[in-house]
Amino acid sequence: MGKKIETLFLAYLEGRISPEDEQFLLDWLKRNPESIRNFNEFRRLWNMSMMAGKLDNRELELEWKELCRKIESAPLVKQRTIRSPYYWISRIAAVFLLGAVMSFFVSYLLLIRPNQQITYQEITTPAGAKSQITLPDGTNVWLNAKSHIKYSSEYGAKNRIVELEGEAFFDVETNPSKVFIVRTSEIDVKAYGTVFNVKSYPEENTIETTLLEGKIGVTRKELENRKSDEVVMEPNQRVVYYRKMPEIPEVTSENDETENPVEAIERPEQKLTYLISKGIDPHNFTSWKDGTLFISSETLERLAVKLERKYDVKIHFRDEALKNLKFTGSLENETVEQVMEAIRIAAQIDYEIEDRDIWLKQANN
Repeated sequence: MGKKIETLFLAYLEGRISPEDEQFLLDWLKRNPESIRNFNEFRRLWNMSMMAGKLDNRELELEWKELCRKIESAPLVKQRTIRSPYYWISRIAAVFLLGAVMSFFVSYLLLIRPNQQITYQEITTPAGAKSQITLPDGTNVWLNAKSHIKYSSEYGAKNRIVELEGEAFFDVETNPSKVFIVRTSEIDVKAYGTVFNVKSYPEENTIETTLLEGKIGVTRKELENRKSDEVVMEPNQRVVYYRKMPEIPEVTSENDETENPVEAIERPEQKLTYLISKGIDPHNFTSWKDGTLFISSETLERLAVKLERKYDVKIHFRDEALKNLKFTGSLENETVEQVMEAIRIAAQIDYEIEDRDIWLKQANN
């Protein structure tokens, strides 16, 4: 049984345990509640050790000794209830078993882990949902619907690089010795302890970055070592990068700050175009993480894409002319049915909802 528990603990911490074995392990912990606290403490030690070198072997050994000291020096609680001999036998057996498990893990971490290959942590948020995570260095990340983030086991030790597909809001923990980098399909965003938003959905022609606090630099991936090609942003600025340079860069609803200067940077030899909006209200572009979606002169075609992500639906147009209709407003806690009804009233549009499919067509007058 001891070897079985050791193997299951290791599989659980590495994320490769089967549902049946996980249930067996949880049942075992329920039958041995005195082991739960120690196991949770050791799981914290495990998570710290997996930060790819943030703890070297000596530090890990010191952490283990400290854990043992805490367990051994824990004060005994006086019990009024008289226990049977079988109760104490089961407790002693559980302590010895847990000790064997811990010894097994320490050997694994100190002797085997240095030869481990780099692994990756991936987090995906489906359509109709949002999520918040904390990276190993303390950086907080909010993921929008249909978004995916990925980072390696070296994160926090050798680098602070994350890969993003979709949209995320970052509140970066300051670390002057290691630059925080968000990598998208075509551009990198470099930050030093700052707060900003990045949107990079593969189905859209633009990659957008909005800065709230601090300072960041935006570069095209293959030009990341050329400082002269970095676009440096200040707070309350927004950069829109075009994957495919349009003949005339369109100023969309999300970068149409008519009262604020908009600067276009074109580098034909690099096929690179940026639009920089200055003096914006960044809340309009980041409020999604708090449940609000701002709409400013948005075409129904672009709005439909956002509604699909927000409500996990698919919107179809029976009449192509409807795609060019424009809307302004905000969405908070409305249901998709309420949103469709508001669109119907505002633009004289009929709609049909079938499961998760929504069909839009011209209203019959």
